[in-house]
Amino acid sequence: MSRKLSLVQRLWLLLLLLVTLSIGGALIANLLNARSYLEQQLTAQSADTANALALMVTQYKADPVMAQTLLGAAFEQGHFAEISWEGVPADMTIHLRNRNGLEDTPAWFHHLLPLKPQDGQAQVSNGWLQAGRIVVRAHLGYAYSSLWQGALQTVFWLVVIGLSAGLLGVLDIRKLRRELQTVVTQAHAISEQRFMRIAIPGIPELAEVAMAMNHMVERLQNYLLGLRDEVDRLRREVLTDSNTGLPNREAFEQRFNSLLDPQADPASGHLLLVRVAGLAELNQRLGGQRTDALLKRVADDLSTRCQSQRGWMATRLRGADFALFCPELGVDEAGKLADELCLLWPVYWTMDLSDQPGLGHIGITAFHSGDTLRDVLARASDSLTLAEAQPLNSWVLDQQHAEASSQVQPDWKPLLEAACQDDSLQLRWYPVCDPERHVLWHEGMLYRPARDSLPAMSALRLVSQAARLGLVHRLDINTLQLALQQGPAACLAVNMSPASLQYPDFLPAILQLLQRYPERQINFEFHETGLDEHWEHFVAFSRAIRPAGHQLAVEIQGHNLALVARTHEASISYLVLDSTLTQGIHADEGRAALLRGLLRMAALMGVQLEAKGISNVEDATALVEMGVHCLTGPAIH
Repeated sequence: MSRKLSLVQRLWLLLLLLVTLSIGGALIANLLNARSYLEQQLTAQSADTANALALMVTQYKADPVMAQTLLGAAFEQGHFAEISWEGVPADMTIHLRNRNGLEDTPAWFHHLLPLKPQDGQAQVSNGWLQAGRIVVRAHLGYAYSSLWQGALQTVFWLVVIGLSAGLLGVLDIRKLRRELQTVVTQAHAISEQRFMRIAIPGIPELAEVAMAMNHMVERLQNYLLGLRDEVDRLRREVLTDSNTGLPNREAFEQRFNSLLDPQADPASGHLLLVRVAGLAELNQRLGGQRTDALLKRVADDLSTRCQSQRGWMATRLRGADFALFCPELGVDEAGKLADELCLLWPVYWTMDLSDQPGLGHIGITAFHSGDTLRDVLARASDSLTLAEAQPLNSWVLDQQHAEASSQVQPDWKPLLEAACQDDSLQLRWYPVCDPERHVLWHEGMLYRPARDSLPAMSALRLVSQAARLGLVHRLDINTLQLALQQGPAACLAVNMSPASLQYPDFLPAILQLLQRYPERQINFEFHETGLDEHWEHFVAFSRAIRPAGHQLAVEIQGHNLALVARTHEASISYLVLDSTLTQGIHADEGRAALLRGLLRMAALMGVQLEAKGISNVEDATALVEMGVHCLTGPAIH
């Protein structure tokens, strides 16, 4: 198959051909003109010399002795190859010839540019009688030497000019190549559903292409943003409190039930139940608009504390009641969090959000796997009732369950440091299947089996504690090493924490492990919590691992659709839907509409959707019918 030249290669060839032809043409023209000029000068020289000698010999009445002297004097100058007097009678002939060759110039140059000047001839007379003729033939050595030196100088300057022109051409072609590469990069990005705009090149033809592609990118971005807004509207209708923007009680119940399912990995933490005191009286004193602004500020402050904590959720239960759901939050940390909130509330008074420094109370209770939401809320409500008997901005902890919780808390730092070095961590593998139940890859979930009098620990507990202590990147590196060494002989998926991306040694360690196992294909799944803070590192991670055939994914909960719309910048391969988005979806038209919107966004970005934690066949059937690409969970295994 013949190889076709690229545009840049064609330009290089054209430039080389143009410079070569220009130099060659200029050289040939110069040499031919120089040869013609030299031939004319040699002919004129020979003719002038012949006439002068003939005149002088005639003046001496064709005396042979004087003719010999005159011809010899002219011949001794060395400019002539031959001078002869063809006298009458014939015995008076004089013939002088220069035997020296043309050694100072190459012989091939003589054959390439032969000089053929005409001989000079003049008649000699003796009175009224003809005494013969003078014939002068120029010596070509000096002419060839001059022509050779001129050719060398001409070649030198033409090469200098050609190189200068070539250098200018190189600079221009490099600029053109950069602009072409920018357009090609944009085309590749669009093919990967990364909507990248570029600066308009200075070349008119490329400018037209770039403007057309930028216009297409702008339309795609606008369409994606429109889809995002539409899906966000559906999310707010289905999962969000309309006044504060927090997840509503339904979303909270789904998160709670999913995390504390007895069949799931063990989990624990604390729930903070927040109540704004005297909401009805506040509404009368402040007015509806100021009261809504106050509640919105309370909601924003609670939501802020959840942004960097995986699994945490702030929700508005009803009117004056808010809940802060904090998996893997210890009893001491729960108290510190309550203190932080109580110290924050007097600031609302200085901000003119409230007419008093006191805002409300907090009740705190612990929860564990197997607890029901009703029981946990009842315990938190009892603690809140005790807190309400105290002054505003105070909190009460459910001591009974807090003591039970604190009894099982290990010393996390040495435990995690040891776990990253010994064999105490393990991966539990789950198949991820397509709608026909064919296994696509296996997903590894980290856990620590029961050991040394400590109960089994889930990935959420390990990651949460490692993030708090700054050890999460070591935990993630250990997770990948376990997957590469012990994983099934197929494509594997591992979960990574966004917080690991900030550590300088994280990416080099990941790449080093991947290079040691080049036959492995890994899907890296990052949770959306905290991903915004490390976005640039996330994009750099994607660029580093994708050339080797590895894939990237983001696990979403549906509350940050702006982040979902940005994921195309990192060229992710699929989005993972948290179980709170899919649990019971066959009977929930609102969440089904939300998922269909997510599917349209995913189709535009060129990514697939994976639904995890599918626990019943009805949900699996509904998800397949809606177009979800892959599924995992108890109902799929």
